[in-house]
Amino acid sequence: MSRKWIGILLVPSLVVVVGIGNQLSLADDHETPLGKIMEQVQKHNITITKGTRNATTYKKSQKDVAKAAKELVKLSKEAKPFTDYLKNAKDAENPQQKWDEIMDAFTKYSEELAEKAADETATQKDVKDVFQNVKKTCSDCHTVFRVEDDF
Repeated sequence: MSRKWIGILLVPSLVVVVGIGNQLSLADDHETPLGKIMEQVQKHNITITKGTRNATTYKKSQKDVAKAAKELVKLSKEAKPFTDYLKNAKDAENPQQKWDEIMDAFTKYSEELAEKAADETATQKDVKDVFQNVKKTCSDCHTVFRVEDDF
């Protein structure tokens, strides 16, 4: 076989092997119990984000938004006991206290969101404003506890 044909076969093979290895390493990130919960949180966040884009979309998807918000409440309560990530805390003197504060805020704002979304008289703007508080708790937690080596 000529060198040209070896190169044509070798390069795609390497790309496939590297791609499979990369997918396996990404799969490991979500194998923890908290990782599985956070996957669900992300799914519900997407539903709420799409449902609150504008007033027309909100009218059509208000029930889905309310359902997703109720699920966020459940997930926030499920996530609180997982303190595996306290060792990753960045710039927190008392990581346990910070974790409890953030998770309590996440639960509180998720409950507010669920109530607001279930209210038939609530407007898209009202629900979206409360949802901003929920997203803020997510980013607060990620800032303190999800320290990425790559960044």
